[in-house]
Amino acid sequence: MTSEGFQGQPVKLLNATQKAYAAAFFFLPLSKALLFIALGIAIILFAAGGGFSHAARSWRSLPWAKPAAILALLPVLSLLIHPAGHKPFSQLENCYYWVIAVMTFLAASQVRVLPWMRALLCGIFVGFCYAQLPYKGWWPLDPPSLIANYILYSQFLAIGVVLLSILYKFESSKGIRAVYAAGIALFFFGLSAGMGRTGMWVVLVLLPFIITNLFAKQNRAKAALLCVAASVALLMAPNVQKRIRDAASDVQLMQHNVTQTSLGYRLEMWKTAWEVFRAHPLVGGGPTGFETAWTSQSRGDEAKSFVEPHNAFLFYASFYGIFGLLALLWLYGALLWTGWQQRRSFEGRIVFAFALVLVLCSFTNTVFMGAVSRSWVMMFIGLQGALLYAASAPAAARKLKATTA
Repeated sequence: MTSEGFQGQPVKLLNATQKAYAAAFFFLPLSKALLFIALGIAIILFAAGGGFSHAARSWRSLPWAKPAAILALLPVLSLLIHPAGHKPFSQLENCYYWVIAVMTFLAASQVRVLPWMRALLCGIFVGFCYAQLPYKGWWPLDPPSLIANYILYSQFLAIGVVLLSILYKFESSKGIRAVYAAGIALFFFGLSAGMGRTGMWVVLVLLPFIITNLFAKQNRAKAALLCVAASVALLMAPNVQKRIRDAASDVQLMQHNVTQTSLGYRLEMWKTAWEVFRAHPLVGGGPTGFETAWTSQSRGDEAKSFVEPHNAFLFYASFYGIFGLLALLWLYGALLWTGWQQRRSFEGRIVFAFALVLVLCSFTNTVFMGAVSRSWVMMFIGLQGALLYAASAPAAARKLKATTA
């Protein structure tokens, strides 16, 4: 289904755009190369079908636009203020990746995004199968992108659990609901069997949201009981228990000034980023400020490879100063507010859920670093365009009814 106002060849091109974006969401967790190829094809098809002119006519600014523009400009301004060091243009990726958000927003305002969400879940499922099955020869490409590290893998599984719960809520077919419930169980198992703490943290915090998507309001007692049972099941899983024991061991070692551990490194990175921010509160330390401060102290070989603080808030604060931090908080607030206002619709619930996932992931990971991580953030920010499509659908229906009366 496409937006009202397209006829003839433009309709075919817009439908092709929808399929190309579905392919992009499918390849998001699987292949960077195919992801960007699909995005490029989608943009070309959207432009050829007159999508820009139609999107401009239905354009309505949403609160995310202004902070996003600031965040996109900050890397350029930072290069004008700070010496670029040995990587003058690497930080510009935080600038031009916003094109993905804008293009996704425009396309989402003209077509339904439900196929995109289903395609993404299929991609996550393929990646999950690759990670779980011992035989890898069935996959014809390089290892899926989502298993590049256990943090990214756990993030995608958490996204999958949350999205499936929303699809379940808005689905009427019992058969399809059963498929969604099975997907939630599989991804939940993947989280409990994996080593990534970020995804576990996200799902644990959002369990009330996830569970209430599965039950009607009159079944709140069952929802609460299932929420407790799911929390216990996740926390008692062997791998999760191991991570808890490791964290407790890290804390004990830190009491003896031993910081060469997972938790110790993270806290040291946060401390270093905060010190950079305190030293340069207005404009930050620039693209090399954190790395310079981090490597100025004696570090092991593993620690020397860290170039960002593994926290999105401290990343923007230490790299771009108070303006970067405030712009990020503004963006997150705008996403949460927009999603909350529209939470009763499918599209609004997707936006609200993504905002929650993004904020929670940002505490333990710099989600704006890395091609795949940046891409999922930008593509989900762009999904706000679906709110414009959802708003235009009733108006189009009323117009059609009036013309046929």
